[in-house]
Amino acid sequence: MLVLVETNDMGSGLLYFGIFLAMLYIATARVSFVAAGLGLFVAGGFVAEREIGHIHERVTIWLQPWTTQKFFCASTGEYTLRQDCQSYQIVKSLYSIANGGWLGTGFGKGTFTDTRGHNLIPYVNTDFIYSALAQELGLIGSSALLLVFMLFVARGMKIAIQVDDGFSKLLAAGLTFAFALQTFIIVGGVLRLIPLTGITLPFVSYGGSSVVANFLVLAGLLLVSHRANSYA
Repeated sequence: MLVLVETNDMGSGLLYFGIFLAMLYIATARVSFVAAGLGLFVAGGFVAEREIGHIHERVTIWLQPWTTQKFFCASTGEYTLRQDCQSYQIVKSLYSIANGGWLGTGFGKGTFTDTRGHNLIPYVNTDFIYSALAQELGLIGSSALLLVFMLFVARGMKIAIQVDDGFSKLLAAGLTFAFALQTFIIVGGVLRLIPLTGITLPFVSYGGSSVVANFLVLAGLLLVSHRANSYA
């Protein structure tokens, strides 16, 4: 965790900490451990927001993405329309989601570049891929995508319940929770439910290592499911 803090990889740090708490609860069934962990998380988050510049900037952008007609840039403390301001991403992302409406614009018909070919949403194919999908698929389509993720999580937890040995049970539950938490962090950040962190959307965002890692998660769940069915 200290290595992640030193490298400023707060997204991965939050993911690993959440997995640790979930596994701790599954292994011990002690709510007090989870409560203590959440208390430490709140205290650590408060200190990090005060002492680490880019985390303070992310929290400020989360709370004040725009004011009147301009965007608030936490790094300069000024209101600006410059694309290098971090709040530009989240504001344009929210506009993109709103532009999708109920049914969306259709595949390949979303507007993501201006007349000069510049991206309206920086990193739209990685961190903000969900805003692009919400524009092209609309509220119904993007909600259906989340339902697919929920189905994946439900099946993963069912595998964890069905298997008998403790190691396989912890493995299935941990892999499933990692998938669920990863999805929540990035979708929650794009929708401004939580401060945005740089995590990919499983099986959707561009990035070879992320896709391979998530397929390994799927392979692990399939192996545990096969073992459970073999002993049934």
